[in-house]
Amino acid sequence: MRVIDADGHVEENPATFSDKYFDPALRSQRPRVIGMDGLAYWMIDEQLYPRRVGRGCHNLGTPVSYDGKPTKHAARKADSLESMELTDLNARLKIMDEEDIAVQVLYPTLFLAYPLSSNPALLTAMCSSYNRWLGDRLGGHERLKWVGVVNLDDIPAAVRQVREARRLGAAGIMILGTAGDRLLDDPTLFPFYEAVAGENLPLAVHVGWACPSINNLFTHIYPSGVIAFLMPVLMGFVSLISGGVLDRFPNLRVVFLEAGCLWIHFMLDRLDHRFKHSSKNLAHVVSETAPREALPPMDYIRGGNLYFSAEIEDALLPQVLGLVGEGQIVFGSDMPHGDRERFAARSLLQRNDIGEAEKTKILVENPVSLYGLDDKIMKEISHAI
Repeated sequence: MRVIDADGHVEENPATFSDKYFDPALRSQRPRVIGMDGLAYWMIDEQLYPRRVGRGCHNLGTPVSYDGKPTKHAARKADSLESMELTDLNARLKIMDEEDIAVQVLYPTLFLAYPLSSNPALLTAMCSSYNRWLGDRLGGHERLKWVGVVNLDDIPAAVRQVREARRLGAAGIMILGTAGDRLLDDPTLFPFYEAVAGENLPLAVHVGWACPSINNLFTHIYPSGVIAFLMPVLMGFVSLISGGVLDRFPNLRVVFLEAGCLWIHFMLDRLDHRFKHSSKNLAHVVSETAPREALPPMDYIRGGNLYFSAEIEDALLPQVLGLVGEGQIVFGSDMPHGDRERFAARSLLQRNDIGEAEKTKILVENPVSLYGLDDKIMKEISHAI
């Protein structure tokens, strides 16, 4: 079966921030790659990224090369530098073909950490350069799609970036689960949501080190990779529902990526419990505590605009399909990140606790609906079991 990968990645490289794409006024401050002890780092504002040890640590895969040679961590991967950095699109297509992936939607790597800069103008330039680079590199490509990034520290700029990304051919817009130390129901973000909905692009809430207040609690990457990396997705899910964002923008399609699906039952149960308690009890005592959302939490799921990615090994996937429906779960390979599993789609197809129709939904039909991909093209390059 040929599948659609709803969440692959690209490893940024110097071309991402080259003169062709980067704001001329800020070129002297653009991210640069430096090498050290067989590893490579981005230098931004004279700070190094990634920072794998110490307070606020994070583990980004990028950059994967220095002076044309793979770094220590990149040399251990099955993917070639040309595939990871998209310097040779045929190299990426080759490994996609090996893993039965017909279409792949690409997400960034560097932008999975926040903050990358304390200078909003520089971060805006970085986001715009990234979008222009992929728009140029992948514009009109039949099999390689991409999502844009925005700077939520500058909402007018983020609105412009949404519109430019759409014009450049983006299939969606990525954010993290918080906007720094602001939740996703912060009213200052509403013009951004309006732009995303107006351009009919899906909003992808991706795992990442999003919230400095949480990030800085950790000095070791292991627990940080569990809490600081994953929990913002759950926070984003709660914010969009409880803050009334989905009521204000009912046509907004949202997908929650790379946190697995085991959390969905728990979060919906807690949301439903608190919604009932606040509506029936607490709001009669203190009126300001009444829920801001108009509907019970499950009604937003039943609306069909919320999607979730699943890991192939998620033990509760059959139960999640029963809860949210077979039409709202997608598959992401995480290619070419270091903790991904090769041939993951085949492993999902081998599960005997999920029906064949459900597998086809997850691997083909649902990502078509999420990203608004062309049904005719999908039918030509994907086929059922």
